[in-house]
Amino acid sequence: MVKIDKYYVANKKTSHTHLPNFFIVGAAKGGTTSLHQYLSKHPEVYMSPIKETNFFSQADIKKEFFNKEYKLDINFDLEKYLSKQERENIHIANIEKWDDYIRLFKNVSNEKAIGESSNSYLFCPSAAKAIKEKIPNPKIIIILRNPIDRAFSHYLMNRRLGKTLNEDFIRELEYDYYKKTKGWGVSRLYLELGLYHQQVKRFIDTFSNKQIKIIIYDDYKTNSRETLNQLCYFLKITTNIIDINLSKEHNKASLPRFKYINYILTQMGIINFLKKNLSHNIKNNLQKALYSNKKLPKLNQYEKEFLTDFYKKDIEKLSNLLNKDLSFWLK
Repeated sequence: MVKIDKYYVANKKTSHTHLPNFFIVGAAKGGTTSLHQYLSKHPEVYMSPIKETNFFSQADIKKEFFNKEYKLDINFDLEKYLSKQERENIHIANIEKWDDYIRLFKNVSNEKAIGESSNSYLFCPSAAKAIKEKIPNPKIIIILRNPIDRAFSHYLMNRRLGKTLNEDFIRELEYDYYKKTKGWGVSRLYLELGLYHQQVKRFIDTFSNKQIKIIIYDDYKTNSRETLNQLCYFLKITTNIIDINLSKEHNKASLPRFKYINYILTQMGIINFLKKNLSHNIKNNLQKALYSNKKLPKLNQYEKEFLTDFYKKDIEKLSNLLNKDLSFWLK
């Protein structure tokens, strides 16, 4: 009864407002961006125009320690953005107020499934309970990618984004892992984000099995259409997704052609400014000029062994938790 009262009090002034009924909670670099984009094309789905709101992670987010690059990522005029009738899609923000959060969904009309995608929800310990307190019966979607591949993809992304110049993957991991001050938006969390067992267990302990859909990234990549059809069934929307282009890759790996120039432009905030102010076509042309996906580095044997040793016990615990053999991640 207490929970019902809390939910009523939180929403009685905005009972006309549509709220999310499903969340893509992660994992980071596990395909959440492409899934968000695919679902946003579905006629029965409304996705938050800000992909990562991070609203329900606020208890674990220490904004006073945000690193410079993260501050640039989330730096825009939120009030001006929310006041617009039509909003352009934005990748990430740090929304702290409930009133601001619910304004993201003011354009919902008759969509059956209303969602948002924040990778911090899987990692941050408080998020699962924070979601349930405001929205008691949501659907939860979790995509799990081999943590070894996830960590390397995360590292390549940060090189592309000009967040690091370090070309030694292991040294980059160790430098980040042993930082004194760590957290979401504070450190990279290359290794920590792939320790899925406790992260997934928090959601399993908070929500019922029928509310949770766990997708293994390998299945998602090899059979995207079938995986999306199953997801549509889970969300109780039509499985007719013929018009969605599943061949288009989102957040694709690449590296800067001019790494020092890219790094300087990132640190000065110029890259972020261009992303937020240029048209889609100009941004695409600029990306082709500045980045290349040719000759991307690959994990060497030592790096594979290092990460396999690090994740082995956690993968085994996750396998037991999900009652699913994930030993192929270690091979």
